[in-house]
Amino acid sequence: MRSCLSCRPLAIGSVAALCLWGQTRSTAPSPFRDADRKLFAEIDKNNELMTNLEYICDMIGPRLTGSDKAKRANQWTLEKFKAYGLEGRLEAWSIGNAWKRGTASGRIVEPAAHPIALASAGWSPSTSGPVRGRLMYAKADKPEDLEQYKGKLAGSVLITTEPAKVGEAAAAPNAADSLRGERGREDPELSPEERARLRRQLNDLFKKEGVAAILRESSKEHGLLNMTGVGGTGYTIAAIPTVFVIHEDYARLWRLLQRQQPVEVEVDIRNEITPGPVEVYNTVAEIRGSERPEEIVIVGAHLDSWDLGAGATDNATGSSVTLEAARALKASGLQPKRTIRFALFTGEEQGLVGSREYIKAHKDELDKIQGVVIHDTGTGRVKSFTMEGRYDLREALDKIAEPLKEVGLDELSMRRTSGSDHVPFRDAGVPAFFGIQDPAEYRKTHHSQSDTFDKLRKDELVQGAKVVAAMAWNLANYPEKLPRKPVVTGAGRTGR
Repeated sequence: MRSCLSCRPLAIGSVAALCLWGQTRSTAPSPFRDADRKLFAEIDKNNELMTNLEYICDMIGPRLTGSDKAKRANQWTLEKFKAYGLEGRLEAWSIGNAWKRGTASGRIVEPAAHPIALASAGWSPSTSGPVRGRLMYAKADKPEDLEQYKGKLAGSVLITTEPAKVGEAAAAPNAADSLRGERGREDPELSPEERARLRRQLNDLFKKEGVAAILRESSKEHGLLNMTGVGGTGYTIAAIPTVFVIHEDYARLWRLLQRQQPVEVEVDIRNEITPGPVEVYNTVAEIRGSERPEEIVIVGAHLDSWDLGAGATDNATGSSVTLEAARALKASGLQPKRTIRFALFTGEEQGLVGSREYIKAHKDELDKIQGVVIHDTGTGRVKSFTMEGRYDLREALDKIAEPLKEVGLDELSMRRTSGSDHVPFRDAGVPAFFGIQDPAEYRKTHHSQSDTFDKLRKDELVQGAKVVAAMAWNLANYPEKLPRKPVVTGAGRTGR
């Protein structure tokens, strides 16, 4: 069992010292407090959060990576940054294929006709018109499991998981735990690399065997669909036409299979594919530092979204908070010592591609990044930030975050989290902090047709903007440079 500072027994003298240190820390005036309160007042009085959110959600709409709407959102946010007085630009990179949703339908043919509510998975190919096949369950926990399916899957329609637990039975303790809904259902005996290899082997087998289509569980309640891509982070087109099925219909299919009688299903999937390279963008803007302009604090969120709803809680909210932090910092007249850079990444939903591309383009600056602050779990208030296991940053970050308690920030967390744009920075050794938010039904809304403007909560977003803006200012003006963490680049090797 791994130990942590909070779990170790302390000598009486150590306890007294810690108590004295805590009292000293709590009573000493913070050098950031006056500036932070100025930011809080500016955001309270003049924020444009809901105006910007309504425009992104209703006037632009969902922003699928590679789509015209995503490019429009890049241009609009760039114009907003410039209108707020920042220097800005679009940083281009490219993807292998652009994908546009067409139509998808499905039904149970036998034993009793019934429609299936479904939607095509991202980067799924089309079927050749309506296809019918016997419904089969195929599961592989290890490579040896593949052998049992050889020669048996031709023309079939597959499901590959049991029905998920949804609603109260599956409630996550907070939104950050459910960024990737299928984490935790994977075999803990396999490493991530082994799981990825097994998935590739399984897909290769399905393709070789002539599987007609794959049905995936949406894992949401009350008829909500879920959405993700199935083509990989390279924007390749998936090998097998794939759809997401609402939980209620998926559970029905599972029950029918348990009766040990033939089940026949029909699906019809039609999508549009634009071969690449297709140019896409990250929107980047900054307030240049007065004393250490070469050192950078990054405030970020992802601008892209899935396309069933409007991409409101995932992640127009984070994009709007980032815009508001930029506006407030500039409008307040505060001049940071380090440069504060605002980045709206594209391609997060396809594997954090935009932030990875940013790191590739700015690899020479990584050692100069003071810290990265990411907002990406919806409309709920920001309760804390993860420190991603960086115990060496605890003392500095406690000082940096102390004034934010006035607007509801709790104690910082040592948790490591995945699934958002802080991860590539963290893995490159850069101090990266991910906002832990109240769930506010995020698990229901994100990636679904319910991800719309009416789900947003202004007061909690105002609080989030205050926390993000102040965190950025305090990082930019902290007197010391936060330490890098060595990065494992191979067996026994480390890099910066």
